[in-house]
Amino acid sequence: MSWQTADASGVGIAATQLCKTVTDVTVFGTASASKHETISEGGVTHPIDYRTKDYVEEVRKISPKGLDIILDPLGGSDTHKAYNLLKPMGKLITYGAANMLAGQKKNLIAVAKNWYHQFSIHTLSLIQGNKSVCGFHLGYLDGETELITQAMNAILDLYKEGKIKPRIDSTWHFEQVGDAMRKMQERNNIGKVILTTEPMPEEEKKEEPKKEDKKEEKKKDDKKKDDKKKDDAKKEEKKDDKKKEEAKKEEKKEEEKKEEVKKEEK
Repeated sequence: MSWQTADASGVGIAATQLCKTVTDVTVFGTASASKHETISEGGVTHPIDYRTKDYVEEVRKISPKGLDIILDPLGGSDTHKAYNLLKPMGKLITYGAANMLAGQKKNLIAVAKNWYHQFSIHTLSLIQGNKSVCGFHLGYLDGETELITQAMNAILDLYKEGKIKPRIDSTWHFEQVGDAMRKMQERNNIGKVILTTEPMPEEEKKEEPKKEDKKEEKKKDDKKKDDKKKDDAKKEEKKDDKKKEEAKKEEKKEEEKKEEVKKEEK
């Protein structure tokens, strides 16, 4: 059985661990090259750098018929690619729309474009392709207590058996929520980014201003350097002006000498 996931995120790593509980499973995972070693150690059979390679082509090279199950957290055009990568009787599970939120700044045009390219399909195409599409959103299952309890019990049993283990990338205090969000948006995390409700220790709070102080000191140093450069430049200009003045005086003296010589000759 073959799976594809987006693997360096907390959800991707968890999905990979669950995949490894299945016998004879092959896992394809998309992540930046710097994370390949980590996700390979976590169970990904074929890591693919989605930034430099077309993951569809890479998957087809290894598995020409496609994949049995694909987990799609991206949405947009990537959902189309995922659906086309399914084998007959394959299943696509979509659970996010990360492409909508990509980038440092909100770009309404990009959001509209991604929304326009959201995946949609006719039931006849599903029948003819012998494929299935599923959606998942835990937030809309809040009323399904029995279902969630069964799933959590199964997951906890796997945890007790040592078959799965949450991977924590880093832990942040609420005061640092901006830094934590920035880390995720820049996709620098491997595993879950955790926010803790515990107050930040006073020592750490003192460290934060120190960083700011260092920045201010650096700015001041840079300003001093710039001011020094400007002063040096002004001094050089004055030296050049002085040289020009002296040259003019010399020329004037030469002219005066020539005039005296002419007068004597007369």
